[in-house]
Amino acid sequence: MDREYILRLLHAQVNINGHIVGAAVGSGMTAKYAVMGGSDFVMALSAGKYRVMGRSSYASYFCYGNSNQTVMELGTRELLPVIQEVPVLFGLFASDPEIHLYEYLKMIKENGFSTASADWQISRLQQLGMAEKDIRGWIQSALQATDAEMDRIFSDEVYEQYCEQEHFFKLAGLQQIPLQDNVILQELIEGTKRQLLGEYQNLAGSMGFAIHNPATGRIQSSPLMNYYRSTMDQAVIDIKSGAFDYNTVLKRIVNQMTASGLRYIEYDSGHRDRIDVAARRAILTGFRQVQSQIMEQIADQLGTDTFEVSYHVGARPTHQPWQGKVWTRQELVSVCGLGEVTGLKGANCYHDYKPFPPGSVRTYTDEQLQEILEAENTPKEYNGKQYTTYEALQQQRKMERAMRAQRQKIKLLEEGEADKQDIILAKAKYQGQMQTYKDFSKKMHLPEQKARIMQDGLKGKFMPTKAEQKILEESVINDKIKTELSEAKIKGIPKINPDKIDVSKFTFDNSHINAVREHGVTRAEAEQFIKESDISLTRWNGRFINYYGPNGATYVDTENNNIRTAFKKEQFDEPTLKIREVAEKYGIKED
Repeated sequence: MDREYILRLLHAQVNINGHIVGAAVGSGMTAKYAVMGGSDFVMALSAGKYRVMGRSSYASYFCYGNSNQTVMELGTRELLPVIQEVPVLFGLFASDPEIHLYEYLKMIKENGFSTASADWQISRLQQLGMAEKDIRGWIQSALQATDAEMDRIFSDEVYEQYCEQEHFFKLAGLQQIPLQDNVILQELIEGTKRQLLGEYQNLAGSMGFAIHNPATGRIQSSPLMNYYRSTMDQAVIDIKSGAFDYNTVLKRIVNQMTASGLRYIEYDSGHRDRIDVAARRAILTGFRQVQSQIMEQIADQLGTDTFEVSYHVGARPTHQPWQGKVWTRQELVSVCGLGEVTGLKGANCYHDYKPFPPGSVRTYTDEQLQEILEAENTPKEYNGKQYTTYEALQQQRKMERAMRAQRQKIKLLEEGEADKQDIILAKAKYQGQMQTYKDFSKKMHLPEQKARIMQDGLKGKFMPTKAEQKILEESVINDKIKTELSEAKIKGIPKINPDKIDVSKFTFDNSHINAVREHGVTRAEAEQFIKESDISLTRWNGRFINYYGPNGATYVDTENNNIRTAFKKEQFDEPTLKIREVAEKYGIKED
């Protein structure tokens, strides 16, 4: 009995709001009666064996015998030969010092026990062995990306910035030194590159996870490897205990990792950043240093002490008074805060400054700047909230961060082979986030910055495909149908446009259908009802599938490969008519 089949059985029970029952048994007889009583799985435990022997469960905690040997004998000799309907779980004493855990798990699987927990534990052991390699790979891929970006910035953008100032030299009757011949700037550029490479190496040693400590209520740091191991350990415990299935645990881990910001960099100040954000910030910081040196060197060559500070949309309120204006070198420091974290060229400041020799014309007059700022600081409304341009930009950045986190979540779900429905729902959420982002940007008259969203470097499809969109839409309709049928006391899991089972090799219960029930349905008609069906109901954990079409209905026993019953539309009873009413209400059509 494979993992997927087990999960289908359990999910089917969950979907009908049923109970999942497991029985700890100590003999083949108790196991058979447990299954007959409706148990969804049985557990082979040493405690169960002791109870059948008339001893207390506490006997399993004492040194009366080898626990794993007891469970193995119980399972292989008494349970597995008589139990095929439900999974048999092996109660493993994993701390046994006399077993090699990996090999023992393989033996459990080979002997026919349920493979869900064994597969996971084997995978976990393999992953722990590869974890260090994987993590180094994450770091390396991040550093390679930033190296390429660094080279692009310092080869293209620095050159562009330098050459933009050539016209000042022409106005002054001077010749600008070509960038490749400017020894001072070339040394500065190479020195900055070396500095950044050193920063990258430090990033690798600072990587980890930001996690919430429920005891203190505070966010604390955990090195990447420690967090990885502890998370995997807890996952194994949860699955092994039977309290959670693989998909439940996977979703929880993905949510934890995504919420933590995943691979972070912690600074001495206590601030944390994702590795891609930290690397990008290091590059931009280095570029700004070079940029400032270029402008000041050019100003010295031109013999000017004045500079024009750039203007950009949505500047923070503290930067608005001095942007777009001309200042002396001293005023750049005293007024604009050059060299300070919160000032010009500081953290997340996108302003530049360039030489302003005598005779230059400002980009904006004071009157133009005043008019622009009044427009920016006049709030615009979106969904009942007011935003200035600066506030709108901050909200835009927040949306971009949320979408990057959602992209990471989708990728982790796909890599973890999560339930298809969960992946589709995650993609649908991302699609909704993107639409809200577009609407907000349009309303606030801001350009969309999709490059910020995609800067995570993740590859793949993050929007639902047409096929996935259809699955999602059908899922919503199925939920609505299920609610209506439940209110009408009709049990089962509905599915519109159901998969049509091949019944060509199934038996046809003619005696029941026509002799007892007198439905007057031929085998060909019963098969046609399945082909025409636009809705089905799955019952008894998937054993029975009832197909309903406009001209008749057919019930199939998938366990015994039997067409159990079939009847024409003239013989529809009240529950069947209700099913047809609901189907037609939601406009179900065959593809």
